Amino acid sequence: MSKINVNLFEEKVGYDWANKKMLVKVYPHLKYIVEDTYTIKTWINVIRKMLIEEGRINEVNVNGYYSTIRSILKDIKVIKIDGPYTLRKGENWDRFYSDENWDWFRTNTNAGGYGEIIK
Repeated sequence: MSKINVNLFEEKVGYDWANKKMLVKVYPHLKYIVEDTYTIKTWINVIRKMLIEEGRINEVNVNGYYSTIRSILKDIKVIKIDGPYTLRKGENWDRFYSDENWDWFRTNTNAGGYGEIIK
């Protein structure tokens, strides 16, 4: 059973909910990894933290897990990736973590998802 923050989901998610539901799952873990001074800022560490908290770390191959969500976050400029791995805040980071809902971007709910800013 996924541990989706129901309040966050209801406040932020619009019609293209499939990928945004996954965004809600990684939301607190991404923020922790990118903003924590002592953590290596990689997508694998974001997913690892999420799976550890869910008690599923031994069930899933962390490499490539949620890579569509990573691509969407990059496309909508929430994150930037330096070199091959290092995450840092993108120009829409503050917007993503504000109280604003997520109707300012669309995602494709197909497996090859993408993000598109509409405002």
